[in-house]
Amino acid sequence: MHLLKTFSLLLAALTSVASAVPAPSACTTVYPVYARVDEAQPVQSYLPNFRISQEAGGTKKQDTFIEFTVPPGSWGCTLSYYFPAGYSINTVGLAPVEFFSVAGPLSRSPRGIDISWAYCPAPIAMVGTAKFESAAGQATSRVINSFACAGTMTYRLSISKGYTAKTSVGFAQSRSAGLRLSYNC
Repeated sequence: MHLLKTFSLLLAALTSVASAVPAPSACTTVYPVYARVDEAQPVQSYLPNFRISQEAGGTKKQDTFIEFTVPPGSWGCTLSYYFPAGYSINTVGLAPVEFFSVAGPLSRSPRGIDISWAYCPAPIAMVGTAKFESAAGQATSRVINSFACAGTMTYRLSISKGYTAKTSVGFAQSRSAGLRLSYNC
């Protein structure tokens, strides 16, 4: 009888401890809006495609801006990329892409993000680097960096300044592949 009473008390204590442990939260993931700017077309806006590139000597750069909107009260923002197995990434060379924080939000018009090479926000600080890669037999995911969340999180992607060879990276940015921001994990 004493053993049964002890077991019942132990079971009750374990149940109360288990109910006090919070359930793991599911991440929320958002996807960027983006805009490409081109050094060779300094005042041209609304350029198509997601592309980061430069010609030999580090000239004729094309950078891409990405911007995420995060709800107030969110925490633990993590910038990453994900590509399904065998996803096509168009590359020339494999220079690292640098990510710079930028004061946001970006200017908008009815056509979309309204920025150009000559009229875009200046980088504030480098916050990460990445080489965009996918593998034939498995999905590829890489974390760029984690940050305190803000309502608008804006970044400029550019080929590494120390790399002077001709290089480029481009892919179809979508919900199923490319850059993403996760929070509340």
